[in-house]
Amino acid sequence: MKSGYIKYLILFLLLCKAAAGQDTDTSRFVTETIKIFGNKIVTNIFDSPVKIQVIGKNKIKNKNGEYLSDILQLTGGAFIKSYGGNGSLNTISMNGLGAEHTLVLLNGVKLNSTQNNQIDLNTISKDNIESIEILNNGSSSVYGSEAIGGVINIITTGNSSGKLNLKLNGQAGSYNQKKLSASLKKNAGPLNLSFDYSTERSPNNYDYYFNNGIRKLLKDRQNSNYDFTNYSMNIGLNSGMDARINLYSSYSDQMRNFPGIETGSEASRSTQKDRNWISSLSFEKKFNKVIRLTTQINFQNNLSKYNDKVLTDSYYKNLYYSNSTQVNYINKNIQLVTGFDLSYARLYSNEVDGGVKRWQPGIYAASEIDMSEKLKIFPSVRYDYISDINKSAVSGKLGINFKPFKKTNLNFKTSAGNNFASPTFNELYWNDLGNRSLSPESSVNIDFGAIASFETISQNVLEVTYTYIEAKDKIVWSPNSNGLWTPKNILRSVSNVIGVSFDSKKIIARDLMIDIGASYSFTTSLRKNEAYAGDPTYDKQIFYIPEHLAKINLGLTYKTTGINLFYNYTGKRFTDFDNKNSLPGVNLLEGNIYQDVKIWKLNTQMKFEVNNIFNEDYQMISGYPMPLRNFKVSVGVSYQ
Repeated sequence: MKSGYIKYLILFLLLCKAAAGQDTDTSRFVTETIKIFGNKIVTNIFDSPVKIQVIGKNKIKNKNGEYLSDILQLTGGAFIKSYGGNGSLNTISMNGLGAEHTLVLLNGVKLNSTQNNQIDLNTISKDNIESIEILNNGSSSVYGSEAIGGVINIITTGNSSGKLNLKLNGQAGSYNQKKLSASLKKNAGPLNLSFDYSTERSPNNYDYYFNNGIRKLLKDRQNSNYDFTNYSMNIGLNSGMDARINLYSSYSDQMRNFPGIETGSEASRSTQKDRNWISSLSFEKKFNKVIRLTTQINFQNNLSKYNDKVLTDSYYKNLYYSNSTQVNYINKNIQLVTGFDLSYARLYSNEVDGGVKRWQPGIYAASEIDMSEKLKIFPSVRYDYISDINKSAVSGKLGINFKPFKKTNLNFKTSAGNNFASPTFNELYWNDLGNRSLSPESSVNIDFGAIASFETISQNVLEVTYTYIEAKDKIVWSPNSNGLWTPKNILRSVSNVIGVSFDSKKIIARDLMIDIGASYSFTTSLRKNEAYAGDPTYDKQIFYIPEHLAKINLGLTYKTTGINLFYNYTGKRFTDFDNKNSLPGVNLLEGNIYQDVKIWKLNTQMKFEVNNIFNEDYQMISGYPMPLRNFKVSVGVSYQ
């Protein structure tokens, strides 16, 4: 063990040991289970037909890091593909599929760009996130395109207390990182107001090791600086007669430099500037105890400019308009949701053919039917039309939840359905290389699982799942007869995923609480077709899909003092199609200590974070070194 981090581990262990000697008292423990996923079906983690993970406000607050990518590290079975340290591109992979197969929603609104079906997780600050819900398998029958591998719904903060709430937070860290954030929340009668602001910047010249073939050299990352600013507001109006209007708007202005792949030569001078504006207006009306109408209008204007100072000077302006309207019917034994989605996407860019636009209407119906106290079924069906390729997609799914014993908290789950992902504008219309004859990617998804909650020493939840995904017509860029690389519907893959998760909470003493979460997943995602006879990539693991992922988080709270530890193991990742080269497995440990001090209506929190405690020399993506051990200190003041 390296001496550089022994002192941190000893400090954490001593504090944990001191706390463990207190008396036990579990009378105050409460499990929060009821959730609304994507504004569709009201359910909870036990009665759902598939696994749902919920990351609540406290876990978001206590996790190291500042962005959505940092929070999603808590998600069991999710692999975050990072192209460097803070400020770099980060995407997510679930169930052995790519980032373009995971649908990301903000308050139920799609964020995936029609340009590439992806979302950079580091463009979303965690400052105004209330909770995150993760649906562990495909659900195109409700959410449409991109929902092949899973669905992530981000729920932003509101103000339920009715009191004035002011927060101010300052942070400084390694590599001259600085961040300032502020928020204001206030209820004024029927009006709910919320405003958030944050700015963060850093030269980001972090330390890392480079192997030049002879020895390891300690270097610092050049041209990796970033400057992010984020604004958001939420205005809600309870208009009486069981009606509510809500306006949400966020704007981010981000600049970052990309040093490129580390080869030992001078870093690239590439620069990318992103300006993202997202606004949505929603109206909800409860007509009576069983019928509710919700409609939401969304507008997104996302501008990205990239320049490498040599050959490339590109811009992308993505405009996206959508409307989603649905009716919920709920009575004692049935919950029915039916509605339609209509979206219009337009791309202006010097890298794609002109006139790129898409209309995509969809209509769906989903329900929960209680057949008995023990059995619930969840049928859903959806129809989508993609205008620019003149293709239709019909998705269906059937889920079952069975609770065999009335007095035992044990539920069995299973679901089966088909899903799809529309081809992207880049794949269809890239200058001289796009393929306009592409069809949507498709998949068949099946999963089985069981979840149980029990009290043995502590309050515990254990869940085991198995997921099977057969994906067809996956789009892959490959050389044509002219030697040019173009996208084609040629790849078929099969994913088999086994996942286990365990969560435990215990009040050890009157003012002492321990919270433990652990997850493990084993994933095979194999190519199941040959491009030619004897193709060496057949039956090989898809590159950058780790077989093994293990995560453990430990939270210990004593009165106003808290300690959090987060361990993440990522198994080896193949870096080529025929599995001849790979990156080694990575063991990462990070943690923080915080202290709250309350005087009158002012609450001050001081927090110290340590990242990469083991000082690991590692890469998540080949050629993109990650930071060695680094630190952050923050001080926050809130008034309520």
